[in-house]
Amino acid sequence: MALQWMLDGKTVGGLSTRGPDETPGREDALRLYTVGSAWFCFNETRPGTLDTGKLADFAILDRDFMSVRVEQIGATASLLTVVGGKVVYAADAFASAK
Repeated sequence: MALQWMLDGKTVGGLSTRGPDETPGREDALRLYTVGSAWFCFNETRPGTLDTGKLADFAILDRDFMSVRVEQIGATASLLTVVGGKVVYAADAFASAK
């Protein structure tokens, strides 16, 4: 939901809260949500990016964030979630990954 809001700027009721010049693109929104969140917490040395020596937090999603309609982003679900290099959630299709 947070990423959808970053891209469309609409409240739950559908009211636009900002204009197009104040709305990031998908890549920028994803960077703000991941790397930006780590930076904001003064913890960018471990989480935030997929690099050697970092925590290896990532998720495989049920849709392509970069191409799905903005209105569908809020309904995105994880199929596999890895935190600190360990599987913490696996949908049926990835059950053998646990």
